[in-house]
Amino acid sequence: MDFVRRFILELPTLFLIMHSTDDLAVVLVRLTERWDWIIAAYRSYLGLPAGNDYTIVCTLVLLTITQGMRLLYSQLTAEQLQILLDMVGPRTFTVVTAVPSFGVIVIPIMQILWITRSPITALSLMLLITIPVVILPLAMLCFVRARTRRSDDGQV
Repeated sequence: MDFVRRFILELPTLFLIMHSTDDLAVVLVRLTERWDWIIAAYRSYLGLPAGNDYTIVCTLVLLTITQGMRLLYSQLTAEQLQILLDMVGPRTFTVVTAVPSFGVIVIPIMQILWITRSPITALSLMLLITIPVVILPLAMLCFVRARTRRSDDGQV
């Protein structure tokens, strides 16, 4: 389990970006870029044909949250962001700013559930979707670490 936790923490998250630079202006730029992409994704979801009003409402709520966060944080200076980080802490800030990103994943899953009307089919499709995104990189990381351990042990 520790291996999975370390793998997740090594992913390119905002938390890592904040620790890799002392310039909070860079963090603000990255946040704004991320939110612009998320807003475009939500707008594209609204263009899809949907008979599920719940998905549309969730998309609109998450779009509103994301646009509000983008408007609020894009007006901050690096000094104001530092004050905010000191107040709430970098981990809490990272979690709060990641909420819109989760919606980009959740909305299509809700659509899959709505279209298939079968939780088993939807779960199967979601697992297939995660193969190239999660399972293959995790398998490659396991392979590289196992190979590194063998070469460190002298068993090439």
